[in-house]
Amino acid sequence: MFENPNQEMYNHRNQTINSWGKDSTGQVKYTFDKYGFRNHNNYEVMPECVFFGCSLLFGVGVNTQDVFTSNFQCWNFGLAGRYTEDEILNCYTQFQKLQIDCKVVFVWRLKESLPDLNMLDSEKIYHCVPYKSEHKNHLRLLQCLDYDVSGTHYGPQTHKKFSKLLWYFLK
Repeated sequence: MFENPNQEMYNHRNQTINSWGKDSTGQVKYTFDKYGFRNHNNYEVMPECVFFGCSLLFGVGVNTQDVFTSNFQCWNFGLAGRYTEDEILNCYTQFQKLQIDCKVVFVWRLKESLPDLNMLDSEKIYHCVPYKSEHKNHLRLLQCLDYDVSGTHYGPQTHKKFSKLLWYFLK
């Protein structure tokens, strides 16, 4: 596969910890796979879609089974803690080398820090963005319906609703 460009996450590969990023409650276990990503991914099964992005995608403060990507046959390369959008793009660049034909979904957190989305323009690339967009491959992130255990990110109900919306959007 490839190495996680987020060194802090990579350093926790093959470990389970009780706090991450803005969640210091100890109520959620974070298990990291051999590449330093949260343990969502079954690398033995080819994904129908692959997700790249921010801490909402990672699922800060929610259990793994409640993260919105758990309802997809996918790989989730969400970053959380200290990371940059360049690290998100680095993950995508490394993934491209695998030459897997599938849909790609980016989840972006802040309008101010978005890269040039035109460079990622393709019929198989979708963007979840924090604003209304007229582009057909853009989906606006939901307003938060409930919060995670730390009170800083999407909660389980928001993840569930966003999963349904995203499933329809990617159809």
